[in-house]
Amino acid sequence: MYIETKQQYSQFQGDELTDLLGKMTFQINNFGLWQSDEDTKASYISNDIEIVYYKDGGSTTIIGDKQYECPVGSFLILEPFQLNTSINHGHDHYAYYYFHFEIEPIYLKTQFLSMLTYHGHLIYPDEVRDFQEMLERLLIEAREKEIGYSSVITSALIRIIVDIMRAQIKRGNDLQIEVSQSSYAGLINESVKYIQKHLYEPIRLQVMAQSLGVSTSVLYKAFINVLHTSPAFYIQQQKIAYVQKQLLLGKNVNTLSQELGYSSAYHLSKAFKKIVGMSPRDYKKQMTFKKTL
Repeated sequence: MYIETKQQYSQFQGDELTDLLGKMTFQINNFGLWQSDEDTKASYISNDIEIVYYKDGGSTTIIGDKQYECPVGSFLILEPFQLNTSINHGHDHYAYYYFHFEIEPIYLKTQFLSMLTYHGHLIYPDEVRDFQEMLERLLIEAREKEIGYSSVITSALIRIIVDIMRAQIKRGNDLQIEVSQSSYAGLINESVKYIQKHLYEPIRLQVMAQSLGVSTSVLYKAFINVLHTSPAFYIQQQKIAYVQKQLLLGKNVNTLSQELGYSSAYHLSKAFKKIVGMSPRDYKKQMTFKKTL
């Protein structure tokens, strides 16, 4: 005798957040655990997106004109090219996990950051699940570097991002999740590729536009529409992001100004201070101090 059984399988249903994250690729630049047994104060600027999870101690962190009291178990989201001041005081031990990452396509970055920080840069412990155990396992993955470890860490990052965005949505029903649709998306992607390829030379907007087969006015409109900044300022940001990394690797401003096509070290320093908020020398001091804490 044969008995036929019918099994019902529930299918996963899509939603706006799943659709949005499905269009993105996450590139993790760094993941780890920072620790110190001393009270510290540091000002710094990240040139990519950073998510911090407070394991021990907590901090008072100033982002722009806002001050956040960050307790253990909370998440703090730091945006690129924004000056942050972190003050650790009154605890015997400080420790936090950190993710540094970028996303593609670039045209979704502004929308992604807006959603991630919609009701503030700090997410409190009672708004998300406890990720302590998961982060401890991720640290082992990062240290041992077994095959597939980067995929494990990326998957965990996406899980954290979902919880952060859920918390932002629960804070108010005014957060709309819609995938940005722009006729300029393709042009922006090609523009970003062009800029990265020609980063080490003076980039002329007219030459860039001709290479991409559009007018300078169309190119300008595309950047404003998608990235909410001008092509010239975006190019400057990318050059300065490169300088930030190279300064910490020991290169000097004179060498970098020649490498990136600036007329002098003075002009590079001036552009650097405009974007970063401090001189290359002060930036290097601050970052070197942070690394030795």
